[in-house]
Amino acid sequence: MDKVMSTADAVGKFIGDGDFVFMGGYICRPPFAAIHEIIRQKKRDLTITRSNAADDFDMLIGAGCVKRFISTFISLGLYGLARCYRRSIEKGIPHKIEIEEYTNLSLPLMLMAGALGMPFVPVKDMAGTDLMNVSSFMGDGKYKMIESPFDRSPVMLAPALRPDVAIIHVQQADGEGNAQMWGIGGDCKWGANAAHRVIVSCERIVSRETIGKDPSRTIVPAFKVVAVTEEPFGAHPGYTPGFYDVDMSFGYLYQQASGTVEGFQAFLDEWVYGIKDRAGYTQHYIQKFGYAQFRKLQAKFDYGYPVSYAY
Repeated sequence: MDKVMSTADAVGKFIGDGDFVFMGGYICRPPFAAIHEIIRQKKRDLTITRSNAADDFDMLIGAGCVKRFISTFISLGLYGLARCYRRSIEKGIPHKIEIEEYTNLSLPLMLMAGALGMPFVPVKDMAGTDLMNVSSFMGDGKYKMIESPFDRSPVMLAPALRPDVAIIHVQQADGEGNAQMWGIGGDCKWGANAAHRVIVSCERIVSRETIGKDPSRTIVPAFKVVAVTEEPFGAHPGYTPGFYDVDMSFGYLYQQASGTVEGFQAFLDEWVYGIKDRAGYTQHYIQKFGYAQFRKLQAKFDYGYPVSYAY
């Protein structure tokens, strides 16, 4: 069954106020086209999660879409602290979000447990840290300590995470939703498969035959997917291996703009509210920075080493 639709339709149909949302993009392939659409549609009271949160999460928080954040950390990378996140925590602007904090290992393991249908997962790296002493909306359910049935040593258990919906951006998918990616994976595969439904944003839609020629790249099977959206340049200013590089200058632009409430609102007005869709976003980028800058981001083409699938 063909599931191709616009990002506006996918967000409108499959993301509701109050949903628990996983957003892929562990350093690369953040689903910015969908994130901008969530902001345009003014979704509210979302619980969001991913390891290595960055400007995409900061933007959602600043736009007032987020109620709760299950996090490992959030930053603007080379540009320092996430400004909207900090304003929310320190000043309640636009409102104070609730945070539950884990480590960069424990959170992916919790998503993996959700994907595998496990109720919880043993984790080791949080034991003995102050993260065990602070809990928010999860209360006593943030973790549990048990005695190992094998050697009676103390074991920390973290609950499985099962988001209502996952949004991921990948290099390619077919119309049914078989999604393929390459490059840094992070927790994208586990987060997507832990969710009850998945929205796949991709650089290109390809045939089922193309997917079948390299099946090991498929991270999400079609039956998990409710919508497929074709969004070239959909992860900008993040990067998508094989398509375009990270846009450092645009990241600096966002950092400067988000430093104040007024600057952040002006950024949203120009790059989100004032633009209908990703095609309009790309055109605005070219008009503002020039086609040469746009082309500079594009990846050169190269083949991987040939692989024989013969038996």
